[in-house]
Amino acid sequence: MGSNQLHWLDIAEFAFAGITLMTLLLGIAFDSLIYPIISLTITVLLNLINRLRFQYHYKKRLSGAIKQVQRQLSEEIQDLSVQVATPVAPPEPPPMSNGSAITLFQDNLMALEASFNNIIQYLNTNALRERIEHLETVYAQLKREILSNNPPREPEIQEDLLQVSPEFEEVTPTPAPIPDVNLPRLSTPFVSSNWTCIHTLTEHTDAVSSLKISVDRKIILSGSWDQTLKVWELSRGNLLSTLNAHSQGILAVVWTGYQGSNYTFASGSFDQTIKLWSLSERNNDYFNIELTEMLTAHTGSVHALASAPNYQLLVSGSYDQTLKQWDIETGEMIASSLDSLGAIYAVALDPQGQLIASAGGDGKVVLWEAGSGEKLGMLGGNVSSVESLAISPDGRILAAGCADGTIKLWQLQASIFESKKLPQPIRILSAHRGQVHALLFSEDEQLLFSSGSDGEIKIWHPGSREAITTLTLTDNSITHANGVFSLALSSDGQLLVAGGVDGTIKVWQRG
Repeated sequence: MGSNQLHWLDIAEFAFAGITLMTLLLGIAFDSLIYPIISLTITVLLNLINRLRFQYHYKKRLSGAIKQVQRQLSEEIQDLSVQVATPVAPPEPPPMSNGSAITLFQDNLMALEASFNNIIQYLNTNALRERIEHLETVYAQLKREILSNNPPREPEIQEDLLQVSPEFEEVTPTPAPIPDVNLPRLSTPFVSSNWTCIHTLTEHTDAVSSLKISVDRKIILSGSWDQTLKVWELSRGNLLSTLNAHSQGILAVVWTGYQGSNYTFASGSFDQTIKLWSLSERNNDYFNIELTEMLTAHTGSVHALASAPNYQLLVSGSYDQTLKQWDIETGEMIASSLDSLGAIYAVALDPQGQLIASAGGDGKVVLWEAGSGEKLGMLGGNVSSVESLAISPDGRILAAGCADGTIKLWQLQASIFESKKLPQPIRILSAHRGQVHALLFSEDEQLLFSSGSDGEIKIWHPGSREAITTLTLTDNSITHANGVFSLALSSDGQLLVAGGVDGTIKVWQRG
């Protein structure tokens, strides 16, 4: 029964309330109150029954929600136990004065309070009750179909779970296997290459959340949860510059321009800001990082950034559920789009600067028009949280890295939303044990790179179902995996950079 429909007991209560009023008027007119008293008694009893029924259903729904959270928490703890098999004793901190200790404690307390405020804001702004009711409806439907020995087809289940928006009317899907069509074809028979680690960089003290290689293959830019930006010499692995750039951990960095030995880039952080920077070479061993603009329109942490420098466009996705577009030159906001489905964890921009993809914890991939911010539609076939997105250089294939360890590929074409049915993946790869944190395509469209919380980096040809090559950040002598948070690939596809949860960066060269 829908949440907006009245139960028959509610209708009965309202009816007897009306009867009570009418019998009271008649009783006053004819000097007899026996019928009003009987009607009032029945109305009170119905009201009591309805209250008890409401409390019962509310407790049942709350219990179901708590069990689901406990189950998800148990899975996360199990995943963390795999990653952290052998705890490492932290270095003994230097003695601190009482004043310093109090100041540090106050800072930590303020950060904790801010985190709780963000959580409370999220709970208050998201329709959790409606989502629970929808899950209950889906569960009831699945139970009926199972009991009738007529299990639903997988695409039908996914369509229901995706809560198809009003612009997509329900249709009866025609069962068909996932087609292996329109994937990039190898120009020549592909031969797996050897990758040799040439640098191991260990200056970061926390997870390396984002990496970029300059177009001229001269430098690496890294952003970390330790709040610092670092610039490295790609050829020798030397640290050229470091800067405490944000008041909280950095989540994303992206190049926004390049001219000669001068670069521009943007960074996004837990502190809810986007900062625009200029990077210039002072000498062979030093680069100067200078802040040029700070964008403060987001009200949640900035999880993802993408740019199209040729079109002066910067795109940001945030925990505040908004996708914002910025003019790189002026720093002005061009458009702001609200994703009512939840927080945004990943964004991708097609090379032509016309289409933007975003996704987050609800598992839905949403496509937007660059410039206007108009929502074009959604992609179906996924219910797992999306941690990363990538669009192929020709703009034909969209890849999504999910929390369940899969990579899903969709075909992007002009007619993608002509049908009222949500577009389904053309391929699903079982990629990692745990979250897929990073995805990127090579410029020649021959390879797809992925990294996950299992500590592995996998290289795929998008037309295959098995990884061509697997690399790891962790040496064989170390028993626990070092999750790989970020990836970067040089424009010629010969150098690969990966950043780990422990702050390690490794650089590989293709043989």
